[in-house]
Amino acid sequence: MWNGSILLIKTVQQGQNGNGFPNNQYKYSSEIPANISDTTRTDEVVGNQFGYNADITAEIAACNYAGESTFKDVGTGIVYDVKRTYRPPKSMNIILTGEAREHGKI
Repeated sequence: MWNGSILLIKTVQQGQNGNGFPNNQYKYSSEIPANISDTTRTDEVVGNQFGYNADITAEIAACNYAGESTFKDVGTGIVYDVKRTYRPPKSMNIILTGEAREHGKI
């Protein structure tokens, strides 16, 4: 059923270094099995209506998700912002719709 895996990213500590630059530390979850797919036309339309580009959908077990705002596709290494979550009725999975971040930003 699963065709890939993702890492959920949590911001553990935010602050500034001695020069005033952001000094964020992140904690990665262990690899979570996911069903990764391209977005549907409906996802793209909803994303455009709310001002974001829907680039990917990742379906994971709902027990693994605790409201994280970013995830990383292990297969490609691309980091995505979670823009929409959807839990289908009578399902134990949750679907995360993500927008790709600029290269190099976590």
